[in-house]
Formats: sequence, structure tokens, C-alpha cells
Amino acid sequence: MRTHSRRSWPGFLATAVLAVLGLFVLDGTVAGVILFVAFLGVIFTAIYALAGETVKDGAGGIGGGTSF
Repeated sequence: MRTHSRRSWPGFLATAVLAVLGLFVLDGTVAGVILFVAFLGVIFTAIYALAGETVKDGAGGIGGGTSF
């Protein structure tokens, strides 16, 4: 459930632009480095987008409510 408003689309847009540059414009090692940075950007933007959200899925932790 969303508990607060958070704009995450600019981060995803920036990483998409980096990925396009790395895939189609740059070449060699520089392209690999840019694609790795874009990969990390997607991960960190997703973490930023989900930070502070309350999870109410009823799973009860790692054991799914059936922990010993």
C-alpha cells in the first residue's frame, strides 16, 4: 500500500537514456561501464521507489507464517 507519494519516473528515465547510449551509441569498454552504471541505476531507483512502503501481504516473514 502506498503510504506516500514518490516520483521515481525521472530516475528510470535517466537510466533508460544511459542504457540506450550504452547499447547503440558507445563502443567497447566505455559502453560496458555505462551499461553497468545503468544497471545499478535501475536497482537504486527501484529501492528508492519502494523505500518506506508498508507491506501487508500476510506472509508472516521468511517462513510464510509457519516458522518453527
